[in-house]
Amino acid sequence: MKRSSLIVIGAIALVALAGWFLLRPARETIAVDLVSTFDSAEKRPLGVEVFTVSDVTIAGQTKRGLLPNQPSRAIWHQVLIPENAVLKVSLGVLEKGWTMEGDGVLFRVGITVGTQYDELLRLVRHPFANPADRQWHEITLDLAEYAGERVDVLFSTNSSLAGDNRNGDFAVWGSPRITVE
Repeated sequence: MKRSSLIVIGAIALVALAGWFLLRPARETIAVDLVSTFDSAEKRPLGVEVFTVSDVTIAGQTKRGLLPNQPSRAIWHQVLIPENAVLKVSLGVLEKGWTMEGDGVLFRVGITVGTQYDELLRLVRHPFANPADRQWHEITLDLAEYAGERVDVLFSTNSSLAGDNRNGDFAVWGSPRITVE
């Protein structure tokens, strides 16, 4: 093979490698995996087995999830928030709830620093009435203002804002984690 051909092939390979490197999906760095640390989280109501941890498939996509069986709260205490951190979680309702009349599930995420509570998310998922809710809903919450602090991270589920109709309320917190961007 001629030297010029080898140079051209080498240049093409170098460009392809550079393109792959620049265009490949960024890997996230998980600072806190909230599923693997779930045993240490405080669960409410107290004294009741409220949560199951399981692989959950919604609309063909499987995630490790936290499944509350009633209105509940999970609190991870004294979580150190790194620089450039975000909280990522997928919200969903089990497929068996999609065909059950009800009023949806209220998902809330909050942070407590000392005695100050900041609600970062309040969102209703209602797949019976809204077919767009028949999938995982990906959430990313910026935690930059808490960098370097120890905070409590709270996940709460309730019946929707309309009342206490729990029909079809099969909430799932999918793959909750704090990552560094």
